[in-house]
Order: sequence, then C-alpha cells, then structure tokens
Amino acid sequence: MTMTQEEKAEARATDPRAREIIDRCDGMSPADLQQLHGLLRDPHAPAPAAPAGPVAPAPDVRDAEPAPFDTGGVPWWDPAADASVRPGSDAVTIDGVRVAKDSLVRVHPSRRADAQDLFFAGQVARVTAVLADVDGGTHVALVLVDDPASDLHDWYGRYFYFAPDELTPLSAEETAQYREENRS
Repeated sequence: MTMTQEEKAEARATDPRAREIIDRCDGMSPADLQQLHGLLRDPHAPAPAAPAGPVAPAPDVRDAEPAPFDTGGVPWWDPAADASVRPGSDAVTIDGVRVAKDSLVRVHPSRRADAQDLFFAGQVARVTAVLADVDGGTHVALVLVDDPASDLHDWYGRYFYFAPDELTPLSAEETAQYREENRS
C-alpha cells in the first residue's frame, strides 16, 4: 500500500503471482485493512453484558484431584507463588556433586545446542542460579569465567542457561586451582 503507481506497475510486470498480490492489496476496503490489524476496542466502553439464557452449574470440585501447583490465587509467574523457590541458594546434584550459586562447572552443550552454545564447549563457567520451570525442568544460569564481560553480564542478569546434564562440576582441587590461577 505504500508503493508508488510506478513501483506497482514494475512489480506487476515481474510475474503473475506478484501481480495477483498487488491487485488484491489495491482492492482491499478499509474494513479489510482493519481486519489485518486485529480488533480495536475502546478501553472506556462498558463491559459486554453476560450472555442471556441458562448458565451451566459450576462443577463440583470437592472430590477432584488438587492442582499440581496451587499458588493460592497468586499468579504463577509471581515469585511469591512459591516461597520455597530460591534461585540464589537452590542447588542441583550433578555427578554426585552439589552445584549451587558460585560453583564452577565445565560446559558440554548437547540439548538442541545452537552455534553460540557450541562455542562454549569445554569452557569453565560460574553458576549464578539454579532455576526450576513450571514443567519441573531444572536450568542452571551461568556466566563464563574467561569472558572479559562476565562481571557485567552478572551485574545486569545476562546469563546462559544449560541443563544439568550439559555440565560437569569441577572437582574441589580443580576449583581451588582455577580460582588461584584467575585471582586478580
């Protein structure tokens, strides 16, 4: 719709499909155009009336199984929904070793790894948090130790997330040696 008449003529001349698209767009009414943009509602208009007619009774939930994660009316995304979750102090056991915030691990990307993740293979990272998702999965937030911007990433919360099976904890000796070598 923003093309000039000359541009439209040039596009129509390229092939039949382009001509069809240009002609269809030119033939659209204002109502058709509005449909492309979704529904606009007046935020100050009164709420629509409830539908007329009989209303089905609410199901009896007294004997129903409880929800797997009852938030007590608090939205699931609100940290208050589950006070038992503490990403800064939660931990996960990997290869028999407790991994929590400030643990050092070696990264071995494998799950749907993208090109960027593959660059991290073999790198040492510092755990910043252990997180659980609503599906019961565990994710470990990391910053790469050798990244010159790791402190900055940690400061503003830019982490890389890996599954526990993509990480190998450094032994106590490796951790001590690594921290001694990288002491600034």
